[in-house]
Amino acid sequence: MPIGEHFLQKRVEFHETDRAGMVHYSNYFRYLDTAVGEFFRALALPGPLTRYWGGTKDDELDWPYVSVSCEFKRPAHFDDLLHIHIWVKRIGNKSLTFGFSFRKESEELAVGQAIVVCSKGVQGQPRTLEIPQEIRERLIVTLSQNDSGKKMG
Repeated sequence: MPIGEHFLQKRVEFHETDRAGMVHYSNYFRYLDTAVGEFFRALALPGPLTRYWGGTKDDELDWPYVSVSCEFKRPAHFDDLLHIHIWVKRIGNKSLTFGFSFRKESEELAVGQAIVVCSKGVQGQPRTLEIPQEIRERLIVTLSQNDSGKKMG
């Protein structure tokens, strides 16, 4: 069954905060990277995850980021429970565009977009390739409230 979105939660740890007690902005990108990995895990493809995401061997896939943007709206603090939503906005020939949002309860803290490119051969110079059919057939594009203007139910 194809998927187009994934949800996960992350409790803010003390070491992720700055002197003001707020989550340092760089940690949102770490949380995003975890969400992308969990999205690929949720695709339930056969074999180890490194075959499809985060691979380091020449026959494994990786998805380097080519563009990431994030709009920070409100701060998160130590011990907040973040609700992370990631969804597929676009499926290209070689790239995926993800939308993502971070919430605390019903309060939106940050939103953004990340573009990743399918590649192989991370030893040396990676080379891009078309998204394999076995992955493509498990993906669907999902509009979130940020994309469509409608509230998701």
